[in-house]
Amino acid sequence: MVIKKTKIHAWFQPVFLLTLVICLGCATTGNEETVVQPVVPQENILQVGVTPTSPPTIFYENDRVVGLEVDFANALAESMGKKARFVILGWKDLIPALLEKRIDIIMSGMSITEMRESRISFTSPYLNAGQMALVRMPDLQFFPTEDAIKKTQSRVGFIEGTTGEFLVAQDFPLTNRKIPFPSSSRAVQALSEERIDIFIDDAPVIWWKAATQEKAGLARIPIILTEEQLAWGVRKDDPELLKAANLFLETWKGDGRLKRAITKWMPPVPDERIPE
Repeated sequence: MVIKKTKIHAWFQPVFLLTLVICLGCATTGNEETVVQPVVPQENILQVGVTPTSPPTIFYENDRVVGLEVDFANALAESMGKKARFVILGWKDLIPALLEKRIDIIMSGMSITEMRESRISFTSPYLNAGQMALVRMPDLQFFPTEDAIKKTQSRVGFIEGTTGEFLVAQDFPLTNRKIPFPSSSRAVQALSEERIDIFIDDAPVIWWKAATQEKAGLARIPIILTEEQLAWGVRKDDPELLKAANLFLETWKGDGRLKRAITKWMPPVPDERIPE
C-alpha cells in the first residue's frame, strides 16, 4: 500500500453547464508515475478503487493490474450483475474518492482501523494479517523474537501512510533512523543495497517479497508484529453494497472459494489466517 510523493495532478473542468466532472487522484503506473483518471458513474459498472503497488494483493504485471483483489473484484461485480472497473488512485486518495462517490468500493488490501471506521464502513474481513519484517538472510539471527525486532537500533524502512508507518512510530523507540518509502519495490531495493536493515510491511507483501527475492538474499522474519484484518471499504450511506459484499464473502467462505483464491496468490499463508 503505497503512495508516491511526487504527483502529477490534472483538473478536468468541462465548460458545458450541464456537465461537471472533477477527478482528483493519483494513479500509479508501471513505473510509479501518477496520473488522473476521470470517473463517470454507471449502473452496470462497479467502480473499484485500488492502489496497485502491493503484491500479491494488488499490483501491476505487464502493464495490467492483477492480484488477489482483482480476482475478488471481478467475481463480486459478476455476482451483482455488473462489471468491475478499476480506478487507480494513490493510497491517501482512496477514502476521499469513496466519500466523494468517485468510486463505489475500496478493494486494495486495506486494514480495518478505528480511524478509518469513523469515516467508512468495512465488510467482513477476508484475511487476518498484520505487519511483518523482511531482512537480509545473514541478519535473521539477530531477530529471534518480537522484542528483538522492536528494540532494534538498526535502520527501519516502511511505506509512508500505512499501518506499518504507525507501528514503527509507536513501537520502535530505540532507532532514530525511521525511513519512509513510497513503494515496497523501493524499500526492497534499499534493503538489498544495505541502505536499510529491516523493512516493515503487511504480511502478504512480506510473504510475496520473501518468495520472489530469495535469490537476492532476503528473508522474512516469521513473526506477526500486529494483528490486523483486511477488508473492503464502502460508504456508510451505501448499505446495499455492504450487504451484497458481505453475502459474497459469506458464500465464498462457506464453499471454500475464499481459501482457494487466497492460497492461489499467497501459498505461505497459514490456514488460521483465513477466516471461516
